Amino acid sequence: MSTDAFVTLSRQLCPWLTESLESLENAWARQRLGHAWLIAGPAGLGKLNLALVVADRLLQGTAGREVPPTLGPKEAVDAMRERHAPTDHHPDLHWLHPDEDKRTISVEQVREATEALSLKGFQGATKVVLIEPAEAMTVAAANALLKSLEEPTADTYMLLISHQPGRLPSTIRSRCQTLLVPRPTQARVEAWLGSSPRGAAVAAAGRVAGPLGLAQKATSSYDITISKLYESFNLICESRVDPQAVAAEWLKQDVGANLDWLVATLRRTIRARVGAGGSNPVTDPSDPLLHNGLRALTLSALCNQLRAAESLREQLGGGVNVELALRALLLSFTPDRGRL
Repeated sequence: MSTDAFVTLSRQLCPWLTESLESLENAWARQRLGHAWLIAGPAGLGKLNLALVVADRLLQGTAGREVPPTLGPKEAVDAMRERHAPTDHHPDLHWLHPDEDKRTISVEQVREATEALSLKGFQGATKVVLIEPAEAMTVAAANALLKSLEEPTADTYMLLISHQPGRLPSTIRSRCQTLLVPRPTQARVEAWLGSSPRGAAVAAAGRVAGPLGLAQKATSSYDITISKLYESFNLICESRVDPQAVAAEWLKQDVGANLDWLVATLRRTIRARVGAGGSNPVTDPSDPLLHNGLRALTLSALCNQLRAAESLREQLGGGVNVELALRALLLSFTPDRGRL
């Protein structure tokens, strides 16, 4: 991530996260801020933004100060997109996330971070470990973290971000205080998106994976994302790409937002089938990039696929194995699969 993007996520805050920040800072003011926090909630809520703001305040010794400036939609999308690019940040912040082209956090990454906790801080006494997402840790990595959770060093804080806390070992969850980040109201998201050119139209579209997904849709970069989704999905329907490879790419992105797109596409396709002129071989004339990719599926199969996509979307943040479920869902769109 660029230095500007890192500063943006550390010094500004999405407005619906202010209550969560206040909860943590109230605990700090009462000297009840535990050494380990599990920051949990569905993808797209900005939990990383919250964690970086908290980490910055702990490291700077400024916890309890006024609410940070509001992080706007475009700035949030741009910063989140660049969050894993190499950059310099506070030397006492140890930020763990899957390496490029990988989906897991290795035991070596955890060991390196926990060993650093036993050393004197570079710029002060406080040290922070941020793990994003915590469920990406391998079994060995989670076991390596356990000792630090059980026997924390002084002035050390661990912030575990999780979209699916049910996938974490109970031994990890039980040693953390949990902060559940709730979804903001639709009115609050609409107010936040109000300054975006496409904000009103996007906010009126209905349920999405989270406000950051909405923000992405309200920026020009979303058009590029949608084009790539259409392209990859069309290749799946024509057996020209491995659905598991597409699933792997989705897992690196906002899975909830991609599922929102798939659900909306299937709904439009079904409406086109049952409406006037439904016998037209073009699945959805309003989506030319999809061409005839879904034509081979019967109406019954489309309805089943829609229910499966909606079900997976609703289970995000729960105990479902998203990787396996997503692979199965996308595989069912290949020819000779999912037919009824």
